[in-house]
Parts: sequence; C-alpha cells; structure tokens
Amino acid sequence: MRRTIRSVAAAATLLALAACGSTPAPGYQPSIANLQALRVGMKPMGVDDFSAAAGVNDTRLGVRADSMTGAGGDGAFSTYLQQALETELRNAGRFDADAGLRLSGVLIENRLDASGFSVGRASVGARFVLTRDGVVVYDKMHNVEHEWESSFIGALAIPAAMQGYAAAVQKLTGQLFADPTFVEATR
Repeated sequence: MRRTIRSVAAAATLLALAACGSTPAPGYQPSIANLQALRVGMKPMGVDDFSAAAGVNDTRLGVRADSMTGAGGDGAFSTYLQQALETELRNAGRFDADAGLRLSGVLIENRLDASGFSVGRASVGARFVLTRDGVVVYDKMHNVEHEWESSFIGALAIPAAMQGYAAAVQKLTGQLFADPTFVEATR
C-alpha cells in the first residue's frame, strides 16, 4: 500500500513538473495603425541594440505555472522590443540598416500579471533614443498598461497572457510612432 501511494505521489509530482516550463514570447505581429503612422513622412531608420535597466526583469516573466522568455539567442525582452521595432519598420518600408537615423533604447519596465481569474495585465516601458549621424534628436520615456480577459483555467489564461504581453509591446511601439516629437525628429 505504501509503495502504491509513493508511486502515485511520484507520478503526480512528475506531471506537475512537466506542466511547468518556459515558452518563448509569441512572434510579434505589426499593426495597421503603426504601418499608417510610419508611412506619414518618416524617414527610413536603423535599429540598434536595446538593453534593460538595472532591476528590470529582462529574461523570464512568470505566467502561472509556466514562464515566458523574450526573443533572440539571448531570450531577452529588450531584444523582443528591438525586433518588434524592426518588424514594424520593415513592414512599413522604413527600415534601413545603414541609415544615419538610428533608434535604440532601454527597457525600463517589464511586468506581466496573469494571476487574475478574470483580467490579466501587462505594463511595459522603455526609454527611446533617436540619433541622426551620432547626434541625439529624440530621448523620451514611454510606458503602457494593457489589460485582457483572462480565465480561471490555466490552459486558457496562459496563452491569453502571452498574447496580452505581445499586444502591450505593440501598444508601446504605437505610442512611440504616434508621438509628434518623434515624428518631427525623424524628418
């Protein structure tokens, strides 16, 4: 009897551990609003490396019994943001790897909360720096909050949280591209 109980307990533990894992953030999808904003008079630009500020979680965000990592070989969320910007610029025909206009930045906030049974939340923020031939022409921080419908059931809440995080990053890039000061600096 004790052996059966131990076997059942060991099997339950293995199943619980198998459910825990690490999943890369979903592929970033550019938005139509960002496409339209980028096509209105902005010059082509390149994107340089992004980093994370000290104390900002850049490599792993907890999503209930799972966790999510960023992008690229380093699995960083700062890389995810960098690649999101490149994707938006390429989609709009405004990416030029050799341009004198260069966008870089620092991830200053990176939070994901999927613990709620009805609402999930993400907050993402970055300091964006735009240079023209080495001279800073734009330096500003942007932060966004994003909420989505969640669920008590983890199998529904976890993918919703991952998509919610991607939507928060899309919202952040949109906030940057809609900033009149940024638009003016790109001309």
